[in-house]
Amino acid sequence: MVDDEHFDCDLLIALPDTELISASVLTGGLTNRCWKLTLFHPSINHSKEYVWRPFSTSTQVFGIERQHEYQLLSLIADSELAPKPLQLVVSAEPSAEKSTSQPIAQVIGLVVEWLSGVEATTVFSDQRLCQLQAKVHQLPLPWWRLDVHQRAEHYWQHLHTDHHTSSLFSIYRFFQSQPLPVAFDDCCCHFDLGRYNVIVPSINTDTIASAKIIDWEYAAAGDPSLDLAMTIIANALDIEQAVHDYCDYRALINDETVFNKQQWLTAVIAWLPWCQYLALLWYLVGYDLWQQPEYLQQALQLQQQLIEYINK
Repeated sequence: MVDDEHFDCDLLIALPDTELISASVLTGGLTNRCWKLTLFHPSINHSKEYVWRPFSTSTQVFGIERQHEYQLLSLIADSELAPKPLQLVVSAEPSAEKSTSQPIAQVIGLVVEWLSGVEATTVFSDQRLCQLQAKVHQLPLPWWRLDVHQRAEHYWQHLHTDHHTSSLFSIYRFFQSQPLPVAFDDCCCHFDLGRYNVIVPSINTDTIASAKIIDWEYAAAGDPSLDLAMTIIANALDIEQAVHDYCDYRALINDETVFNKQQWLTAVIAWLPWCQYLALLWYLVGYDLWQQPEYLQQALQLQQQLIEYINK
């Protein structure tokens, strides 16, 4: 695993036709520390910029698999919606079994292209964001899926026991015993489509034609109404308007197929407390990792909301 204070040049030894020119830490990532790299390619006598996305303690705790991210980015490389992957970097670790000489491949990181542009602001409208969500749901289906019960259980197993209060136990037992409100067939979902993960050419951009999406580490197959619910929460969107904008655009790009807006609205509303449940556990795990007071504050607010929800 990689959690170094300074970038280790040896991590890139496995990359063909590359020489490291520079490396700088990227700020703003919540799950892990990424690096912006400038690599020189001797075969074309040209330098390009990339992002190093490590497999680290934090990615493991949050249940992220870089090989899945690499496979999906490779699958959708022609979509122009995401950065193209350069290479999944693995190291051959000696086997723990002395009787076995076969090395074990250990993923240590992923190198993807750097997308030029700026992070989207509110100039990139709520409608455009929902349209972008619809485009994601048209992408090829990943062969792994998000199971909310399993993801919540993974977070729970990584929580410090100090968090195991009666209130949190009540929330955990309630949701883990409830059936998931799956409403639609699986599609490709990003599961973290905030404006912070949308790159546009300039802050004045309000078109989806040139918008790209980064940070596909949580992406998986799943119910599209769950993905839309997560997007609504992440961007504080109006629920009914977001469903309206999403369905209209889905109908447009699906040859005028009619999308029942009331059915979608019902599905999204059913998923909202589940999104809060996952967020609650995510913030608690994040607090254990980084000791950021705002993470604990967010978690306590969500906990109170969910206690009120299950006690209705």
